[in-house]
Amino acid sequence: MLAVVHAGYADKVLFVGNSYTGQCSKTITELFKAESPNWELSFQTKGGKDLAFHLADTNCTERILKGDWDFVVLQEQSQKSGLGGEYTKGFHQAVGALSKMIRATDAKPCLYLTWGRQSGDKRNPKVYPDFEAMQQKITAAYLEAAEVNDAIVLPTGWAYAETKKSSMERFNALYKKDGSHPSASGAYLVACVFWGSLTGKDPTTIRWTGGINNKEAIHLRKAAKISLQN
Repeated sequence: MLAVVHAGYADKVLFVGNSYTGQCSKTITELFKAESPNWELSFQTKGGKDLAFHLADTNCTERILKGDWDFVVLQEQSQKSGLGGEYTKGFHQAVGALSKMIRATDAKPCLYLTWGRQSGDKRNPKVYPDFEAMQQKITAAYLEAAEVNDAIVLPTGWAYAETKKSSMERFNALYKKDGSHPSASGAYLVACVFWGSLTGKDPTTIRWTGGINNKEAIHLRKAAKISLQN
């Protein structure tokens, strides 16, 4: 299995994705500001869109090419990567084209490995009957794409899975009522994984809690660390 690579100490990052990125952007920004204030973070997000959309969006591609980034983080629409058929094929094609573009600027492509939905995907119950099946398929697609494109993996989905192993109550609290999007706790977990992945530092050393109960924040930081060690 492809190991998660810890990046170096660069300081300029562009995040490309949809609401799974956008709804975490404030928490990510505040955590980096508190723990690594020299870093510059920018976001290119549009709700519900996939990477093929961003690849076709000249505003996005020009931003990648002209931004002098150190890392560009790519997030696929939450269902498509593991659905199979044309959806998974489209995911790999978009990641390949965007990664090639990113590397041409001497930046490093990163893949935001997202999480399965709380109870699986009701729209695709045969493919994604529960969290575990959905997470497994998403993970397989992202790891393959990372290996092919020499990309860093930001394993937030693994951190969700690790949280579920330790506490169902804590796992359920990672989601908003829709069972898909991240709650405040979910966004904090995402931010901890991102910080640990991109800085190469231990997430359990983070002091900023972002308003999360300190005991819960400690557990989430530990889950982030374990996900990076897998």
